[in-house]
Order: sequence, then structure tokens, then C-alpha cells
Amino acid sequence: MASSRQAAAAQVQPAPLERSLFAREPNGQLTEDALQKILAAPIELDLPARVGVMPIATAMDWRGPGPDARVPAGVAPFVERLRKDAAFTIVTQTLVIPSGALGMEALRENAARYRLRYLLLYREALARRSRLGAWAWGYATGVGALFLPGQRHEVYGYIEASMFDVKTGLMMFTTRRAITASESANVWHGDDKLAHLAASALGKFAPELAGDVVADLRHFAAAAAAEQHAPPAVATEQLQ
Repeated sequence: MASSRQAAAAQVQPAPLERSLFAREPNGQLTEDALQKILAAPIELDLPARVGVMPIATAMDWRGPGPDARVPAGVAPFVERLRKDAAFTIVTQTLVIPSGALGMEALRENAARYRLRYLLLYREALARRSRLGAWAWGYATGVGALFLPGQRHEVYGYIEASMFDVKTGLMMFTTRRAITASESANVWHGDDKLAHLAASALGKFAPELAGDVVADLRHFAAAAAAEQHAPPAVATEQLQ
């Protein structure tokens, strides 16, 4: 009788989601029934798979990012690291999108044009500042400003990547890595030096973020397997 009950319970387990249950609109609202169905459905992970890296441009002022927004500096080293992992059959870059301007359904349609199973939404949140350093006293001579490293340039913030399931419209996980870098220089061309410092820092930390994404993907796969194969009684005992 116990075997019969277990077999019956196995037969009524919900199947993985085959499509998105979000409304086909920018807000992507959910009904209560759809929300409960998403929470009850087992996790599905199709690997190896095609993945796209979609850079998200942050608005620099009230006008927002323009149509010619530059590709963030960390995208290239981030993609290069991902291409070395067997979890992905192809890793491609997609067009840059402005932050908050598009809904999830628009992301799905964009990914469909590339025939991608998953998207990695890549974003950089960096602050830049310059301040006087220990050698600034030399600027009083006038000549010292030409060569003394009296200005301190700093870049700090974080970069993040969120893995998005194109088929279901669900976010799988988000990975962040802190960034900090600094250097001393003279006062000339400060903006250019800050941009170069940021690009150098991103060239170092973006591959590390990609490694974090791969590690989180392995953990996600392990969690999915554990949840699908663990008996309900075991899950209940672990919560107590």
C-alpha cells in the first residue's frame, strides 16, 4: 500500500514549465493561479545551451542612455571567459539595452531573434572620483603640477550578471562582484585616466564574475537535481 501511495504521488507531481505564464505586456503581471503554478513546478535546466550576454546601459542623466550607448568595457572579457566553459554551446553578445526601458517579454523576443535558450543580463554600476593626494603640496610651485602624482583617481562599485530563462521568463539567479581600483597621477586629462582605470579594473574583475556565474550555474543544477529526486518526507525533515 505504501508503494502504491508513492507511485500515485509521483504521478501527480507537476511537470516543468513549458512556456511563460507572465502576461504579454511590459509589466508582465501574474495571476494568482499562474504564480502558484510557477512555485509548484520543478526546476528545468537545459545544458549545454546557447546563451547571450545582454549589456544593460545605466542612464547617465535624466535623458537616459542614447541609441548609440557604448558596450560596457567588461563585456568582452566576460564573454571570453564564458566561452571556455562546456556548459555553453555558444556565447554571443546582443544589442545594448537601456536600464528599465524594456520589459521581460521584450527581452524574450530579442533572445528569440538570436535563437538563445538563456540570457545573461550584464550590468556595471561604477562610481569614479578624483581627489588630491599626498604629493599635492608640490602643485604650489606650478612646475610640480606637470609631473608630480598629486591626484588620486579611484573607481569603485560592482558588476553583476543575472541569468534569465528565455522559455519561461523566469530569473534563475544573480551574481555580483565588488570592484575597487585606484592610482596616483598628475592633474592632466583626469577623465581619460579615470576611464582607463575603470577599463583596466573591469578587464580584471569581469572574468572573475564569469567564473562566479559558472560556479552558481553548477550550484543551481545541483539544487535542481536535489529537489527533483528528494522525497517529500526528506525535504520536510530538513526544514525542521
